[in-house]
Amino acid sequence: MSSLDRRARATIAFLALAGLTGSAPAAARGEEPRERYEHRSAGGQAAHRESEVRQSRASRAAHPAPARAPANYHREMAGRTVREQRLADGSVVRETRLSGGAQVREVRGPTGGQVRVVRYGNAVSGSVERTIRPGVVSRTFVGGGHVLYTRVYQQHVWHQYGRAFAYESFVPAVRYPAVYYSWALAAWPHPVAYAWSWPIQPWYPMYGALFTPYPVYVSPDLWMTDYIIARSMQAAYQAQTGPPAPQPAPPWPPVQSPADPGAAPAPDSGAAAPAPDPSVPPSAAPGESAPMAPSGTVPPAPASVPPTVTPEVKAQLNAQIKVQLREQQAAAATPAAATTQSGPAALRPNHVFFEVVQPLDVPSGTASNYCSLSANDYIKRIGGMSQDDWKIPVVVELSGPSDCPQGLHTRIGLNDLNAMENEQEARVMEAMQAASKSMGPNGPPSSPGARPSLIADGSAAAAPMALDAIRQAQ
Repeated sequence: MSSLDRRARATIAFLALAGLTGSAPAAARGEEPRERYEHRSAGGQAAHRESEVRQSRASRAAHPAPARAPANYHREMAGRTVREQRLADGSVVRETRLSGGAQVREVRGPTGGQVRVVRYGNAVSGSVERTIRPGVVSRTFVGGGHVLYTRVYQQHVWHQYGRAFAYESFVPAVRYPAVYYSWALAAWPHPVAYAWSWPIQPWYPMYGALFTPYPVYVSPDLWMTDYIIARSMQAAYQAQTGPPAPQPAPPWPPVQSPADPGAAPAPDSGAAAPAPDPSVPPSAAPGESAPMAPSGTVPPAPASVPPTVTPEVKAQLNAQIKVQLREQQAAAATPAAATTQSGPAALRPNHVFFEVVQPLDVPSGTASNYCSLSANDYIKRIGGMSQDDWKIPVVVELSGPSDCPQGLHTRIGLNDLNAMENEQEARVMEAMQAASKSMGPNGPPSSPGARPSLIADGSAAAAPMALDAIRQAQ
């Protein structure tokens, strides 16, 4: 036998030995070679399988699988994270840079997320989140150095596509009886020409031309639509300016009566304090006359002006407000407390139109890969969440000049869309509180049954030192 034949036989023997050795792990996994399986007796197969089942159960009991975090455990609130670091005290800092150049900085406390601070860019704007109890958080929002408002959210887990998805639902502070919703969804006996006091407010010279109020109001939902748009414009103004300087008192009072949407409830009314009226800037205490912009003063140009609200966008917003009013009317029959939800409200079939409420990066479909959406942009959902990438298809309905172009078809995350849903629900509730007040002889007709019931879970004070927390997140 030649040396070549000997080497060939040795090689074949080595490969055969390696094949037998490689079959051992397969047998341990219950995937034995076909030949060995076919030569077993039926009794031997049954005994082997029973032994494997017992061993598998014992292994799972001794070594349980770790709890699986929801697929979207980290909120996709701003785009692409560029850096994450853990500080000496255990805090985690995540920095995200948006395609428009803005930067988002998130600081999560070392005690399991008890405090979470998010700052947008260099302005004193962002949010401070605190855990009230497991599953319930409060979030204080800050814009342009102003503490704007505090919301409460309940955390849920939604199971879809064999995975768990975390999301939040807004918890209102009050709930109105069903008769009030019936009034809010019905037409008034005659059209109302309501005179807002916006023209004498500081925000109006800069943003008043960006939307046109209805000439008359034939139903409460139309009044609420203008109220919500004005609130958005006021928030945009506050985000672009510093805390207002003291201003001289106006030479005449606002058009509305003292009991307007900005007025505080009577001490014995039992109602929660309403959200500020767009007519009344933060510098004016509830019930006081709102300050007037100094004569001849030209406000500084903002870094990003909100887009002009078109009649088409306004009509879509009004339709969405009606949807939420009907749902709140149906919910009025349930106990006034935080409840378990069956899934994110943003994915309900008739929830399709949303206002962007925080900086957001989305795929642009171009070589630049991403473009930005900003507060006061509007998007429309055109499908459900994808099983492939867990994103939701939307189209940009209205945007600023430096944001994603109108008509862009893109995709966003569940938590981003649901944050818009929650804020829209909160603003509808604020508009309802404003509409429930008596606005004088020239105001809309008074609503029946406007006395709300309180929801303890929905009330939370603003985070102490919220402005300092936002300033330090840099």
